[in-house]
Amino acid sequence: MGNVVSSFVLTSIAAASAETIVLATFDGAAGTTRMWKEQNDPVMGGKSSGTFTIGSGTAIFDGIVEDVPFLRAPGFIKASTTDSEPFPDISLCGNIELEVRSREDFAGYRFSFGTAKAPGGKFFASGYKSNFAAPPLGNFGMVSIPIKNFTDFWDDATGEPIKACLENNLYCPDKKTLANLQTMSIWAEGVKGKVHLEVKSIQASGCTAPALQAGSAGRLCPAILNAAKACSAKNISDVQFEPVCITREINAEIQQRRCMKGQSGPYYQDSQGVFRCACCGAPLWKPSLQFDQLPADKWPWPSFHSPPINGTDGLPNVCHRGPGYGITNRNATVDLGLGVEGEVGCARCGAHLGDFFNTQDLGVDHYCINGVCMVPPDGKLGDVCTPTEDSGSMSVVV
Repeated sequence: MGNVVSSFVLTSIAAASAETIVLATFDGAAGTTRMWKEQNDPVMGGKSSGTFTIGSGTAIFDGIVEDVPFLRAPGFIKASTTDSEPFPDISLCGNIELEVRSREDFAGYRFSFGTAKAPGGKFFASGYKSNFAAPPLGNFGMVSIPIKNFTDFWDDATGEPIKACLENNLYCPDKKTLANLQTMSIWAEGVKGKVHLEVKSIQASGCTAPALQAGSAGRLCPAILNAAKACSAKNISDVQFEPVCITREINAEIQQRRCMKGQSGPYYQDSQGVFRCACCGAPLWKPSLQFDQLPADKWPWPSFHSPPINGTDGLPNVCHRGPGYGITNRNATVDLGLGVEGEVGCARCGAHLGDFFNTQDLGVDHYCINGVCMVPPDGKLGDVCTPTEDSGSMSVVV
């Protein structure tokens, strides 16, 4: 399906700090063991054949993809789940991950889920599909496929995308499908050759933790302060701090790139400390969760994934207060919980921090934060993220 867009991480590397949701294993574990069936290409005398066997905690997808005689082009083999057990909700996740090892140098692996059909799509094309590249030959690794790389508008003859999710949101996985995938399939398609893929597990990653969301939702978030002098940090000299993080004056900040040293995130190491609230010093995010929503020179706002750091009460130091909070409503308000889009603020002092987005265009699991509202990992209370590059004036205040 076009250029390879998945990535792999060798299993010796520590797992990412974002939450994961297991979708399938092959070790007999309750809740993640599913029924699978292998299917050979049935179209116009297809010659491709394969098997899908499970044993010793691993599934083995074995076979060969041959040309379909009538089409003079490679066919496919695939293995799909066949049971009717519901899948867990992954609508707040960012990626699908497969722990796999390939014994053959095969370049036509795909993964699909769901049963959706694109408007005007091909007759035999159903579900959202993406290609993936196996780790280096002979090595187990975790392949990560961003959910935004899946599309339901693909060619049923080749498996190649006709229109990608990144081109048009109409073809992106919808919330109904992500709430229950219904079925998953591993494909070898569109490339002639031998196939041998060993699979240990399939999971979703980059997920907002449901337990944290449930735990924080309903608590009382403090009111936003009336003036910077009410902050416990008394020596904040940056003139943009109060109009952006406290009074929320419209178009208050002439946006400049902050907390974004270098060419790509993360811009700090966890060993340097954490990002903290500039008003009270509450720890907010680890540096390893920082990323670039767009190329750094075009996006001046620091961006983070879930989860925020917890306070001493075991709940996140970030409150979700809903769209527009702090402009008209500035009173203490109920926390809507992690994963809810809109304004976010410090759960300890009430200072405005930024916004949370969870869409394909503005970013999945995306905290978009004003740098002037944070102390950088190598800073002290009273410091804020200083401009690292002048990105010009912008009329947007988050």
